[in-house]
Amino acid sequence: MRLYEPSEPVLKRKNDFMLENGDRRRCQKQGGDMRFHADHAVGVLFIAVGGIAVYLGVGYGFGSLAELGPGALPILLGATLLMFGVALLLQAHFADEGRKAIALMPREEIRPFLAILAALLAFGLLIDRVGLLASLVALVAIGWLADKRGRLTELPLLLLAIAAIVVAIFYVGLGIPFHLIDWSIARA
Repeated sequence: MRLYEPSEPVLKRKNDFMLENGDRRRCQKQGGDMRFHADHAVGVLFIAVGGIAVYLGVGYGFGSLAELGPGALPILLGATLLMFGVALLLQAHFADEGRKAIALMPREEIRPFLAILAALLAFGLLIDRVGLLASLVALVAIGWLADKRGRLTELPLLLLAIAAIVVAIFYVGLGIPFHLIDWSIARA
């Protein structure tokens, strides 16, 4: 008597499947059946960023091993990132073809991604034009849209707290010469 008897026949190869009548068949590989996994996108991103870093670092000069130049760090880090990207692409390519494709960005994460991206873009575009405080208001208010559960009654308190902390650290503590409010727009 066997201790373990499988209820279904065990398949020997990963591309085998069992028909209902018990025949074992080999799956035929279809041409152009490659799926684009999230690993592919990350690998391409690593290769692009690493390549740009190497390209820009070469312009600064690598120097020698005894005396590294200003371009050594971007070249070395860019080359490392580029190699990680190639390794990730190769791993994704040679991985099990039967695995389920992972969405690059799930549908429920698109809104937070776009809200945070828009908040950072607004802050960067407004800081020189309207000053630090108005830019912080834009950053926090637009970033607030990323969270579905955020209550609008909490937003003013959060704005005041963040503004006080940022002004205390960067303007008063470190003495960075930001314009808190740029009044030149009011006169225009």
